[in-house]
Amino acid sequence: MKLIRYEYPQTPAVSAFNRLFDLGGSSMERAASLFDDFFSNTAGFNQPAADLYEDEHNCYARFELPGLKKDEVDLELENSVLTISSVAKEKSEGSEFQTSFQRSISVPDGVDLGRIAASLEDGVLTVTMPKAEARKPRQITVS
Repeated sequence: MKLIRYEYPQTPAVSAFNRLFDLGGSSMERAASLFDDFFSNTAGFNQPAADLYEDEHNCYARFELPGLKKDEVDLELENSVLTISSVAKEKSEGSEFQTSFQRSISVPDGVDLGRIAASLEDGVLTVTMPKAEARKPRQITVS
């Protein structure tokens, strides 16, 4: 099995802290950028964790989506890019709260795009991408 290590994007707190000590700009600009980072909506926080792995017959992408139902998850495949997104609305005590995310991954070469399937179970979305027959390893006998 082949695993691909995913490097999580830096949180705004870490990025802002590193920029605070960057000597390329004025101290006022560096301090102002801290406020922009902490009070803006960044995509890094709204992306689900993902695992990418493969076996002899399939490639897999597994996303952690706790609390989401099947009808709240949208999957789209376009130009060998798989995009997962969701918009969930919650109402509590007269106020409405909306959470959303979008994440895209490139589908590996040699995947049969017509046979990609997905299942959501216990908050984990597993996308199965079968390898095309020509890409699967086969044994060749020597005569």
